[in-house]
Order: sequence, then structure tokens, then C-alpha cells
Amino acid sequence: MYLEDEIDRINRRLTQLKGKKNIVIWGAAENTAKLFEYTNLCQYGEFCVVDTGKSGSNFFGKKVLHPDELDWSQTDAVVISAFYRENEIEHVLLQKNEFQGLVLKLNEPGQSVPFYKHLSREELRAPKQYQHILDKNKCFQNRHRNQRIFILCCGPSVKDMDLTVLKDEITMGVHSFYMHKDIGTIRPDYYCNAQWGYNEKWTKEVGIQYLGELKRYVGETQFFFSIQEKEVIENSHIFKPEEVSYYYYGPSTFGYEDIDLCQGIMPVQSVPILCIQLAFYMGFGEIYLIGTDHDFLRTNKYSYFYNREDSVLGKADFSVDSNNNVTVSYAQALRASYYLWEDYKKMREIANGKNVKIWNATVGGDLDLFPRVDFKELFHK
Repeated sequence: MYLEDEIDRINRRLTQLKGKKNIVIWGAAENTAKLFEYTNLCQYGEFCVVDTGKSGSNFFGKKVLHPDELDWSQTDAVVISAFYRENEIEHVLLQKNEFQGLVLKLNEPGQSVPFYKHLSREELRAPKQYQHILDKNKCFQNRHRNQRIFILCCGPSVKDMDLTVLKDEITMGVHSFYMHKDIGTIRPDYYCNAQWGYNEKWTKEVGIQYLGELKRYVGETQFFFSIQEKEVIENSHIFKPEEVSYYYYGPSTFGYEDIDLCQGIMPVQSVPILCIQLAFYMGFGEIYLIGTDHDFLRTNKYSYFYNREDSVLGKADFSVDSNNNVTVSYAQALRASYYLWEDYKKMREIANGKNVKIWNATVGGDLDLFPRVDFKELFHK
């Protein structure tokens, strides 16, 4: 759902105010300000504003009244504009104030964020110089409708797993998964890379070294990279043009209810969340996460299934020391973990809206937002 769609929905609901003379808006906060800014609310004549906590203050040139100051028998309609208290206010109106007029609620059942936090189509639109590249992603839309995919991540839990059972499954690898002992058997159908962040260790030269190693071990597959890496990738001459597809990060982590790979997608804290977005776009009905341990906050270590020094990515990681201990402060690690979990929660919301099942098939780990499933049980006939 885009901001424009939300505005249209609310405007249609507001048409019920036509012909009403004494209109009350209950709520003197940001939601009401955004209604004034985006919708047709102000076109329905004069109104008064009430708010239990802000009575006596001024709101857009109007004095905010306390609900007890009104003669509700003289009110024709009430627009409830308090996102988190909509049902509570409706109860007060009907039970305490015995209101008989129109009660207009603007939220949809299950709505998780205020309407104005949805992104607009314009905000998600990629820069013009990228659009023709992203338009090529249309070929991936729903190509795997209702199938299942296994997202192969690099947590230490996958080290001793026998993943050869995935040789006939659709899989998506990430980062240095190509170092897994079973890579020659699995041969992932897709391979996903997070947007690069350049620093003193991760330079363009190191990036090209990684691309060479990636191609050498993975071979033929469909690679996904951030569009900001396009120039480096093309100048490296490592991949055939048809092997590489690009994604573009949108401006915000808020407002996504679906994923359009031809536009901006949600920026992420960790590459599995990027993979889940690609899986949504491809139409998968079941998504299985493997190797998403995410236990660094508890263990103070950020480990992989492979020896860090054997990997181009591992050697360029500045967030840990030689013993895999996290080098950032606990406050920074806590913040990172919080935003990571918020990203996964957003993926869960989108999945629920699309009736897609996400399962955590990781052995152990701390990710607790998806139902657990025994990996081995998935392949019993």
C-alpha cells in the first residue's frame, strides 16, 4: 500500500461527512496534522478539535476543547484521529457520552502504522539513470509462485550440517556461503550480496578480489548486487551481463507492505532480510532460513561457519577482532540487534499479508520471530 492509496481510501471514507454541520475531530496530534495536509478533511466545513490531554492549547488556530465541554447531542459527526486509541475513544463516545451521530474511524482492521508513514510511489521510484536497469527485474516477478526456497546463510550452525539434501531444492546463498563443504553439490540458484560499505579494509580492490572468488566457487547462478556496485562489477569483467541483476534501496525502513524489485526496496541490517524480500517478489510461498544464528548479543562473538582468515569478506570485517569478539560497545550492539529484529518483524508482517510462511530451520541461534522447524524432517518422504 502506497501513501497515495491510503489518502484515496481515507478521502472515500470522509465523504460520509457530506451534509454534516457540527463536526468534531477527536485528536490534536500528528495524525490530525497529516489529515489536514494530505486529505480532504478541511473541505467539509467548520469543525472543533477535542483532546483529553491537550485541552486549552492551540492547534492550527483552534482552541482544543476537553470532551466534557461539548454538548454531544448537538454534534452530527466525530472523526477519530488518534491512531493508537481509536477503539478506546469510540467506546467513550458511545458509552459515556451516549453519542448518537456518525462515528468515523479511519484505520483499517490490523493496520500497524499511521497512514502518513506509508511511502509514496515517488519516494520509492529509483533515480532515472537506474530505472531501465531495475525494469529488467520484472522477469523475476512470481516466477516461483507458491514454491519453497532455502536461504543459506553463514552462521556457525551450518558448519556440520549435511546440506546435500538441497541439491534438488531452490536455494539462495549469501556472502561467503560458497566456502561451505557442500557448495559443489548445492549450486545455489540465486546468490545475494548486501550493499558494500567501503572502509579502510574494504576497498574496491578487495571487492574485486571477492567477486573473483565468488565466481570461481559458485559458478553459474543468478547474482544479485546493489546497483551502487554496478560500475565496479562491469569493470571487473568477471561476470557475464546476464548473470547479474541489481536492486536499489529505498529511502526508509517504514511503509513497506509489499516488495517491488523494479523500485526501491527496504534497506536492511543483514543480508537474509534482503533475500526474503527477493523471495517475496519471486512469489515463493514458503521461505526457510538456515544459518541465521544472530546470537552475537548474547555471546559477544560474531562467528561464521568458516575460518574468517580464509575469506576475503572475513579478513575485511572490522567489527570483530582476531578471536571473533565484537569490537563495538554493548550499546551499539544492542542498537544493531534491535534494528535487526525490527527488520525481521517487518518481513513477518509482509509475509502474513501475503500468506507466505517463513520458517526458521537454523540449528540453534537466537532468532525467535518465526516458527522453528527441524531441517532434517523437511526431507522425510
